[in-house]
Amino acid sequence: MLSVTLLLMSPNLLANDAEKGKEIAEKMDQSYSGYGTSSADGEMILYLGNREVKRSFRSLTLEDLGNTPSEYNVLVFETPGDMRGIALLTHARTEPDDDHQWLYLPAASRTKRISSSNVSGKFVSSEFSYEDLAKQELDEYTYKWLKTEPCPDSTLSCEVIESYPMNENSGYSKRLIWVDTEHNRAQKVIFHNRRGVHEKTLLLSDYILPDKGRWRPLNLDMTNELNGRKTVMVWSNYQFGEPLNKNDFRSQRLQALSR
Repeated sequence: MLSVTLLLMSPNLLANDAEKGKEIAEKMDQSYSGYGTSSADGEMILYLGNREVKRSFRSLTLEDLGNTPSEYNVLVFETPGDMRGIALLTHARTEPDDDHQWLYLPAASRTKRISSSNVSGKFVSSEFSYEDLAKQELDEYTYKWLKTEPCPDSTLSCEVIESYPMNENSGYSKRLIWVDTEHNRAQKVIFHNRRGVHEKTLLLSDYILPDKGRWRPLNLDMTNELNGRKTVMVWSNYQFGEPLNKNDFRSQRLQALSR
């Protein structure tokens, strides 16, 4: 029994699991990346006990592979009226640099910088944090392969990996990710908070592969396992190759973008 335990703890095996985990994460990243620019429409549905709160938004994204920031995104709410014009701008950056995020509040005509210590906060009272809405850069995490098993609610096979954030301001201690072996797409993510508790579960479904684009899930279903609340983001009308440039993603332009 002792020899089995020592074998399982072999440094070579641990190194192999880390290497395999990163290789799977790289393939997953490649299945989403390389699109250039895109736009999309979306709906955010908050399930608050017996209530449903619906919000619509539009999103613009520019990819800048090999550079920092590596991705620029702005999400602007259109409905309901009291949410119209609220905008979140994200410049995704790789460690040791923090992501840069700004929230524009039209009622106050004010642009607020999201501090690195607040990235784990809830975005507009949803179960998605500011951190969740920024691109997860490969080099911001270390990885470990765990096992191969059937994908959740699917006939596909999945590799299960763990990822551990290097950013000390992250709201998570680790994420468990189910990645399908056919197209290298994330199917499920379990988030453990800083205390190591399973706090949230994300299910990704209804993937599409638009012309000249990359794989995109149309449904993101985030459940908070601690309070029972759920937020669903439903995406539609993906367009790739949009005429966007970096100047479109300056914080000074948020007021104009929110109109």
